[in-house]
Amino acid sequence: MYELSRVRLYSIGPAGARYADTVLDLRGVGAPVPDPAPAQAEFFEDEPVGPPRRPAPAGVLFLENGGGKSVLLKLIFSVMLPGHRNTLGGASSGVLRKFLLADDCGHVALEWQHTLTGECVVVGKASEWRGRQVSNDPRKFAEAWYSFRPGPGLSLDSLPVAESSAVRPSAEGASGARGRRRTMKGFRDALTEAGKFYPHLEVHWEEIHDRWNEHLGELGLDPELFRYQREMNADEGEAAGLFAVKKDSDFTDLLLRAVTDTRDTDGLADLVSGFGNKLGRRAELIAERDFTAGSVDLLTRIVEAADTRARARDVHAAAERRTRTLARRLSARAGVERGRASDLAQQVTAAAHTVTEAESARERSALIAAELAYRHASLALAGAEKAAAAQKRELADARTLHSAWQAAEAVLRHRAASDRSARVAAAILEAERDAAP
Repeated sequence: MYELSRVRLYSIGPAGARYADTVLDLRGVGAPVPDPAPAQAEFFEDEPVGPPRRPAPAGVLFLENGGGKSVLLKLIFSVMLPGHRNTLGGASSGVLRKFLLADDCGHVALEWQHTLTGECVVVGKASEWRGRQVSNDPRKFAEAWYSFRPGPGLSLDSLPVAESSAVRPSAEGASGARGRRRTMKGFRDALTEAGKFYPHLEVHWEEIHDRWNEHLGELGLDPELFRYQREMNADEGEAAGLFAVKKDSDFTDLLLRAVTDTRDTDGLADLVSGFGNKLGRRAELIAERDFTAGSVDLLTRIVEAADTRARARDVHAAAERRTRTLARRLSARAGVERGRASDLAQQVTAAAHTVTEAESARERSALIAAELAYRHASLALAGAEKAAAAQKRELADARTLHSAWQAAEAVLRHRAASDRSARVAAAILEAERDAAP
């Protein structure tokens, strides 16, 4: 399913509500698309940020009476429902022809965005007067429809509506159309040339109403839905007016018109006649069947190749997303590592200063330790000398005491001998006294 993303109106509209070059932009305000398809950006376009978003789910256009609201709807429906009988607001066959001047080549381009994948497709209509003269003859009013998938080489902003050499619009929302306006033939040639150089655009040009309706169905834009919209907005009333039927038969007719293509019922006789002709050409049809079977085989291979290509595109998109994620992570990691390297460099510088200060402190401490060791040795030497002198004195005292102890026995014997000698002398005196007369 597609949603209207942008509308571009160029050189079209009545005198009171004319669109010189107007773009109604409804992009980027809805919910994100669930399964975005890979898309190649323009050469000068910035890298996409995040998944694409759906267009606005609803919008309100405020204009005064006569400001151009109905004109806008008429122009949009002229692209999706070609033909004068489908003109919004009545069955006037000349309402769209009144929107063009003699020198105009009017354009109405609609950009639709898929609700699931976000892929875009542009459908548009170009119209002009043949011979550059306004006429009441509808055969002189030329109309054509076209479609393409926007991408590198062509988009809604770079439609070749004018002979311009601009690469891109100068500002957001500004028109990229410069120079003289192209005719319908010039526009078709430019569009076809772009389709040849850029096959991915899938450019399609159509000038017949029925074929254009079939092509819209192939693109996924059902014109039947817009027919209901046209009927609901025929008198600018509400949607309930479409089902305001008076009889059951009217509702039955509405239902049959919704589910049945009147062209098939009108051509029933032609169908029967054609079936009879096909029976008469059975051999030819059998050969055609065989040819079709071979074509189906080849087309099956093409479909398989297309599926392979789609899978490859999915793999490429996933790889691109992973690469961008890795690049963002590497960039963030590089920033963190640069910060860490700066911190480490500062720490290394501080450590070098600390080492230098530690070397100075170590040298100073070594000098202090040597001085302390010298003083300690000096003090130890002085104490040892004092201890040696004291020990020498103790040795002399000990020798003196030892000599004294050695002389004590002789002194004791001398004293004992003296005592005995005294006692003998006393005894002798006593004996002499006793023996004296």
